[in-house]
Amino acid sequence: MKSNYKITKYTCYLFYIMQGTLLNIAAVLFVPLQEQFGLSYMKLGTLISLNFAIQLTVDIVLSKMVDKKGYRLALQISSAAAFIGYGIFAWMPRLSANPYLWLMIGMVFMSVGSGYMEITISPLIHALPDKAKGKNMALLHSFYAWGQFVTVVVTTILLAVIGRENWHLIVTGWMIFPLVGLILSCIIPVPEVTAEENSSYSLKIFKEPMFIVFLLMIFFGACSENIMVQWSSAFMEQAMGIKKVIGDIAGMSMFAVMLGLCRVISAMTEKKIKLYHFMLYGSLTAFVCYLVVAMTDVSVLALAFCGLTGFATAMLWPGTLVFAAEYFPKAGAWLFAYLAIAGDLGGVFGPWLTGTLADKSGLKAGMLVSAIFPILSAACILIYLRKCRKDKQLRKL
Repeated sequence: MKSNYKITKYTCYLFYIMQGTLLNIAAVLFVPLQEQFGLSYMKLGTLISLNFAIQLTVDIVLSKMVDKKGYRLALQISSAAAFIGYGIFAWMPRLSANPYLWLMIGMVFMSVGSGYMEITISPLIHALPDKAKGKNMALLHSFYAWGQFVTVVVTTILLAVIGRENWHLIVTGWMIFPLVGLILSCIIPVPEVTAEENSSYSLKIFKEPMFIVFLLMIFFGACSENIMVQWSSAFMEQAMGIKKVIGDIAGMSMFAVMLGLCRVISAMTEKKIKLYHFMLYGSLTAFVCYLVVAMTDVSVLALAFCGLTGFATAMLWPGTLVFAAEYFPKAGAWLFAYLAIAGDLGGVFGPWLTGTLADKSGLKAGMLVSAIFPILSAACILIYLRKCRKDKQLRKL
């Protein structure tokens, strides 16, 4: 890679760390928000679902803007939106008679920032003049997990040190990331956007049954991953009676570590261990994890399987992208945009359903029903593998 683009690559990693914070900060604050504002489980779940719903909207509405206006403006908009969102989320609920409304408004801005990052960073790092594109992409996605880990650990420790009632000060501190991102986005070199036109091929793919399978595969994979991410903090404290600082660090942070570790291992062993092995066995393992977490009364066991879920679900989203690109080799970047939309829909639906069930029957019941999603993910993977064997394409995986 040309030396003047190294800072661009590192900036991409920083933005993925930032996305890990944007998508997970609210989940770490579930209990403090519930205590201070009296929010129901359904409202908390809706808050997280709003995050992914806005990202979905950004994927649909603003994806073409990256092609037209370039990467730099997209980075600047995403940084500015994240900075504003943090500020609103942290301070406006304390100053308003309707705190939940301002929490949602803050979440909207944070989600716009996160969503714009989602459709900008991956194609940007792929466009850098570097031959090690596969390695860079794998490392890029692992940085999301490291961002999630840092967010959980730092936020949880600070909540214990300065008090839950001061959670807004912690959110204010996280504003440093988008501020640095905004400054870097103004000075780093960025390559030109090279949009591809594949309209005729795109119409053909929409008629392919396997395209629907890929959409369902990433949808169920996103459900499997995000339910545990978004609800583990509240579950460990309120359903298992574990202190928040222990539950978050040993549960949520371990989930993030295992998520990142699996992605790094997958990248390092791609010639020895097939991707579909990570995905199929991971889905089945996630099913077992949800059952254990929902049914056990042993807190240590629940924490361990919460963390293991991170390793089990790590490759379900990025692996689906690889499968789809292999199956439709002539497709352009639009294919990844539609898959991201399906994934974001999974991020909306899964946590919302779990929260709704928790309000009616408790968090354990919500987790138990959620075990269906990794099984459905495994079913989609098996359909894909059967199709590949029929077409004698499995060697490409």
